[in-house]
Amino acid sequence: MIRLVAAEWLKLRTLKSFWICAGTALVLTPAAAALSGRLAAAVLQAVIIVVAAIVPGSEYATGTIRTTLLATPRRIAVMTAKALVVTVVAVVLGAVCLMLAYAVVTPADVRYGTVVGRSAVDIGYCVLVALFAFAVTLAVKHTASGVSLALSAVLLVRLVLMVVSVMFGADTSTALGNL
Repeated sequence: MIRLVAAEWLKLRTLKSFWICAGTALVLTPAAAALSGRLAAAVLQAVIIVVAAIVPGSEYATGTIRTTLLATPRRIAVMTAKALVVTVVAVVLGAVCLMLAYAVVTPADVRYGTVVGRSAVDIGYCVLVALFAFAVTLAVKHTASGVSLALSAVLLVRLVLMVVSVMFGADTSTALGNL
């Protein structure tokens, strides 16, 4: 299994699109945090959806998935290794970007535990979103379709939760700020 994970990490890190997405996240997440604190997590999740969709989508697009599955016929093991790489990338990218974002918006007198607790929730959400985008892309076998469907579903869930919270009497500014 370690060799499969190493192979999947090698495949991902040799893609230019991965490095473009990582650089975009590192620049846009703190910039979005400077505009609005909660906007940073939304920008980060959009970039993580793209990165997660790239993992299976790039192999299906080029046809190298056939070679991968010929070399390792156990499909469950291959997909588990891919999912593990997606999870680790989402955790690391999320942690770095969110810490940069919190450094931009958080005053020095805020307790360290509050920032760590909030970032742990955001990182966990980024992992869930990444695994969802990964699964959707595996199902449709196309990167652009996977990104579109996953991003649409995530944004639709946010919108529905906002509408439901407003319907039950939450303040609009609070409902928008918490999502």
